[in-house]
Amino acid sequence: MKNAHIVRKFNIPYLKELGNRYYVEGRPEIFHVSPDMLKMSTVDVILVSNYDSFLGLPFYTERSDFTGKIYVTEIAYQYGKLLMEEMLEFMERIEARTEVNNWKKEEICGKFPNPPFQNPMEWKPFYTAQEMHSCLTKVVTLSFNQTIDLFRIKITPIVSGHSYGSAYWTLKTENEKIAYLSASNQNALDVKPMEIDPLRNVDYILATSLSRLVDTTVQAMGHRLIKEISEVLKSHGSVLLPMCPVGPIFELIEAVSDLITSTNGISLDTPIYFISPMAKSAIAFASISAEWMAESRHNTVYVPEEPFSHNHLIRSGRLKIYDSLYGNFSKEFKTPCVIFASHASLRVGDAAHMVEVLGSDPKNAVIVTDPDLPCEDVREPFRTLPIKFLNIPMDFRMDFGSMERLLADVKPKYVLCSAVYTRPLILRRPDLQINYEKLWPIEYDECIQLAKLSRNKQKLVSVNVHPAVVKNLKFKQHPTKKVAIAKIVCHLSAFNDDFKLVPAQTRIARKKYGRVTLPKLLKELRNQHIDVVDTEEEGKDTVLECRGLHARIIFNEDGNRSKIQTSNDQSRARLQGVFRAILVEDDGIVGRRVEEERNAA
Repeated sequence: MKNAHIVRKFNIPYLKELGNRYYVEGRPEIFHVSPDMLKMSTVDVILVSNYDSFLGLPFYTERSDFTGKIYVTEIAYQYGKLLMEEMLEFMERIEARTEVNNWKKEEICGKFPNPPFQNPMEWKPFYTAQEMHSCLTKVVTLSFNQTIDLFRIKITPIVSGHSYGSAYWTLKTENEKIAYLSASNQNALDVKPMEIDPLRNVDYILATSLSRLVDTTVQAMGHRLIKEISEVLKSHGSVLLPMCPVGPIFELIEAVSDLITSTNGISLDTPIYFISPMAKSAIAFASISAEWMAESRHNTVYVPEEPFSHNHLIRSGRLKIYDSLYGNFSKEFKTPCVIFASHASLRVGDAAHMVEVLGSDPKNAVIVTDPDLPCEDVREPFRTLPIKFLNIPMDFRMDFGSMERLLADVKPKYVLCSAVYTRPLILRRPDLQINYEKLWPIEYDECIQLAKLSRNKQKLVSVNVHPAVVKNLKFKQHPTKKVAIAKIVCHLSAFNDDFKLVPAQTRIARKKYGRVTLPKLLKELRNQHIDVVDTEEEGKDTVLECRGLHARIIFNEDGNRSKIQTSNDQSRARLQGVFRAILVEDDGIVGRRVEEERNAA
């Protein structure tokens, strides 16, 4: 800000004061969940639901021990990559400081009139271009409804209806089906509609990222947005819409153009500016991404027509695209106008500079549409300027009412969600929370075991068999059933929840079975010429003294537990041979009755 001046009492040159608020002049830093807390080294797979979530990936994949893979739909990957590149461009424009961050000390930032909400020592710098490219090498793109098999789990991205390429995920094991429902919308108009059928007959739905709108809809917000733009333009003011260069901006550009064309009192020469280093790429992707859009736009490709009128607006001169505010824009800029520029936070990017350009005229307006950014926080550094700030959040996520209707329709066995969603968003408004019969709230940093939730301890698994295991099978008749059976000798390999029967590399001793009784034991001892010189009773146990072997046998009357006590290894081996002589070697017959075992013994 041009009007900001140095805070003299701290003698820190990059600490500026504006309107009795202190600000740090430099590259913004990010406060995010620590990768150490998430134990990224134990994470095998990251599922990305939309391009907004894609933006933060390098904080977790590059500054940790993460070695897994990232799965995302193709168009969400392309748009997310554009957002990464745009943010890196904005960061590069800001001169990096070499000074030590003394302002982060509690004795300094704690005395700010606007102290930080979190400990600034935990804030991290934005990732580098090298970290971004390293992160992108870990990405695997998928198509909608394409199923992959990871660690015996079948994972599928399903259309969620929130934004271009957005998906919710189903995870299917041999025992249960789980749906991760993030940022979805059943009433999408411009993107592919949400698919509901895959949610039927699921065992668990993990629900998150619900709309923050209260007593209104995104359609109503859209009508209000167009109305406010119309009022500002009619009063010969200009409108700044700070937002990212992909997604809803495509429809808004068309809507604003239609408004200019159809509204009396607005000059037909009113320009629309789209300012972003990624603007041209975003428009190009929008023109070739019809398969990710609603059917009405998708069908235009076969006419043939473009799904959006952007290129027509560019050719006619109404829509003007610039990489930045510098160069040609500064020469061609005129008002009144409508400007689309990043970043929505107004802390970096061209939008923040445009607020200063338009800020002195009260006829102008900044319209904040990001539902996750409080308008007052966005406005704070500019609150001394006459320009109007309007808050019209465009939240395309499912609201609580839609979620309740969806759950009543698909009827999952259990719903898991943040504990925040199980309490009313507003006091005494039970309709502003998730309501379901079997609801499991999850607290911060809590780990949930689904087996405990369902109390189902029995799990079925498939086991792959190596061909060598069954190569020389010898079948014989089952003793009680009309089937042929054969025994196999192998090892069970279990790794990453993948089970295989593999050939045994060493000889496997056959198990013995049967029931040892005291008479049988005494008889076998006599047969092997081992004298028992004394017996005594200790509760349910009988103690046999074998003085010649300097050993004793503690025998349980149930015959299911015996103990040999001796310090002589040869004596121990000889007594173990006595027990083996009583038991019968396993012949591989399954289904043998207990009576048969006893008779065989």
